Amino acid sequence: MLDLYGYLKDSNDFKKLEINELLFIEYKCLVQEVKAGIWSDANYFVFVTSGKKMWRSIYNDYVVEAGDSLFVKKGANLVHQYFDEDYCALMVFIPDDFIQKFIQRFSTLINKGKQKANKQTDAVIRIDLDAYLEGYINSLAAFMSSPSYPDKHLLHLKFEELLLNIFTRSNHQTLAGYLLSLNKSQSAQLEQIMEANFAYCLNLEQYAALCHMSLSSFKRCFQELYNTTPGKWLAEKRLAFSCHLLKTSDKTINQIGFECGFEEPSSFIRAFKNRFAKTPLQYREHNQ
Repeated sequence: MLDLYGYLKDSNDFKKLEINELLFIEYKCLVQEVKAGIWSDANYFVFVTSGKKMWRSIYNDYVVEAGDSLFVKKGANLVHQYFDEDYCALMVFIPDDFIQKFIQRFSTLINKGKQKANKQTDAVIRIDLDAYLEGYINSLAAFMSSPSYPDKHLLHLKFEELLLNIFTRSNHQTLAGYLLSLNKSQSAQLEQIMEANFAYCLNLEQYAALCHMSLSSFKRCFQELYNTTPGKWLAEKRLAFSCHLLKTSDKTINQIGFECGFEEPSSFIRAFKNRFAKTPLQYREHNQ
């Protein structure tokens, strides 16, 4: 899977601004991909300015067009590109540290808004485009299209103003609740990461990076939380999810294997048969 944050951060193909921990990107699709797997260890906003694209979480599809906005949690997604019009978007990547420091600095205002940390939400959150958010997107587009670079201090303040808007307005409660959840304990965040990303073909080092842990700390925390190893838990979780898809969808066996974290169809069929004594096709026919 493509490390989206790392790729955009290092690329010279896009106009971008780095301000403290924030990364602002004017993204224009250069690769004619149909479907691709991506992951990022930083949360990010997507403000679509033209074209059409789809983000797929484990459970839902989110199609966005010009004027739509998403917040994508750190983790993995499948994306699908549509080619009737060039896809362009403004993107802002926000590491956890920035959000945690922000919550501490403005705790009085945030608590006044009576926001509560969400227990669990989907990996992608569709954002309600209110007048303020629309104004922010327009100003960001003007900053990014300017031939000279904008004042970084001003851009930083404008983004903090956007976050305050999210924390204090009722139409952004889902997103505000997720941002507050980033202040939870390491084990709570690990559980949130694993439940939202188990079906993607990430290695243990990448799961550890999403949790901002070393590999050894990740394995130790995982064992304490789930009382098993990450490898065993992932295998069981992926196979259980594949059973669900075999019974409830008309997707092909190969497609289900891919969407459950198996890179090769043969490895999916072999693992499934070892676990259930049936091939995926036999299981589907038996349960129809």
